[in-house]
Amino acid sequence: MEDTILKLLKASENGKIDRRQLIQALGLTAGAALAASTVPKAAAVFASQTRVAGGRTFPAASTINHLSLAVSDYAKSRDFYVDLFGLRVAWDDGKGCAVEFGDLKSPDGMYIRPVAKPGDKPTVNHISFGIPDFMDHKAAIKAEMERLELKNIRPDTEVGWTCDDPAGYLLEPVIVKHEAMFPGALAPCVEAASAKCKEAAAAGLKNLNGATKPSGKGFKATYFSHIILNVSKDEIAKERDFYTSFLGMKVISDKADGSNPEVVLGFNKNTLYLRPTANPSDKPYCVEYGFVIQNYDKAKVKAELDRRGVGPEADADGWTFRDPDGLKIGIYAA
Repeated sequence: MEDTILKLLKASENGKIDRRQLIQALGLTAGAALAASTVPKAAAVFASQTRVAGGRTFPAASTINHLSLAVSDYAKSRDFYVDLFGLRVAWDDGKGCAVEFGDLKSPDGMYIRPVAKPGDKPTVNHISFGIPDFMDHKAAIKAEMERLELKNIRPDTEVGWTCDDPAGYLLEPVIVKHEAMFPGALAPCVEAASAKCKEAAAAGLKNLNGATKPSGKGFKATYFSHIILNVSKDEIAKERDFYTSFLGMKVISDKADGSNPEVVLGFNKNTLYLRPTANPSDKPYCVEYGFVIQNYDKAKVKAELDRRGVGPEADADGWTFRDPDGLKIGIYAA
């Protein structure tokens, strides 16, 4: 019985059967409850990860290609992150930059650019998720976006898509790493192999030998420990189902229906938290993100943060503090 149930749950996750077929196969009728004694604990957890019968036929997200930061002074922000977290400057045209960390072929990263106009509030205006073998699945990804009736679907260069998630937060499923992915690539890189795209890409590569380098007094980030996305309380369950269905994330913790709702989703080494906005009428926003560093030592991390005057606050097994623009970030062990 246990093997049969697990096979059915696996088939549902892979899109071979939909949710109704799964329920029918398990012998359930409308309004009936699934007895806890019938399904082993492991299968129940598996079931919680397949709430939405998805048509996804492409790999799950594996990286955060970039968080897109809009800041008051991009060079100041760039130097802060490079020195504190040992990030690599991968592209910089003097107007904005891309920094990355972790594996060279499949890194996590950030785009750091100025706010649209002076006085605008710094923010994380979108999250870009790396999809393995993106070009092989490009059409299928768009078809799934359309099937889910997502809003504002459009190309993000030739090697990515842009859309709004169900709560209205901008996200991008894109290639894991490519020379046509850089800040401002949207217009010139409609065709990745075009001379226009190559010229724009080259503008941010020509001065990298003189790019900011870590001083060696900071840390070495390896991947994002977490990203916290705040959405309307009523949207948390819908967001959970979307990210598990569309981007293949796995449910780590699900308290969507609690008095203090929170859902924790995992993909590769990274983690996405879904929490309610302070004001239900607020638009969704990224409120915090954290970095895992090598050779984490809590006392030494605090001492270095104190030396830099950033005022760290203890947070579970790490420290949180503010970057130069007031964005909340953290440092954690693996």
